[in-house]
Amino acid sequence: MFKNIVLTTRQREETIDVTPLIEEVVRESGSKEAGVFVYVPHSDAAINIQGIAQSPSSSNPPLNRLLKKVLEEGQDFQTPEVGAAFVAPTEVLIALEGKLMLGEGQRIYFYEFNGPRQCNLYVLVIPSA
Repeated sequence: MFKNIVLTTRQREETIDVTPLIEEVVRESGSKEAGVFVYVPHSDAAINIQGIAQSPSSSNPPLNRLLKKVLEEGQDFQTPEVGAAFVAPTEVLIALEGKLMLGEGQRIYFYEFNGPRQCNLYVLVIPSA
């Protein structure tokens, strides 16, 4: 099952937790066991799986701190495409018993580096044989 999720970003740089959206696609597919492929077809946006922020006062994933530091310090890192290259356009997951097999505290984040705008997030669920 293929689904194009259209996201509307509101800031130039933004991180969106898309875990519930991808979980919904897996549920809609009806697959009990599947490979789940998530792809961002933009050169200036990306997708990433990581643990939630450890600090209760921060809702940002840990990678945000590193990206902010690297992108602000480097003169050559000022284009949106460079930020996206640090993260990656694709993630591959496994669904078992109709649920994503994420580790404890893991979430799936969409990274926008050139908003605000509408972006596509492609999700392909391939059931096991």
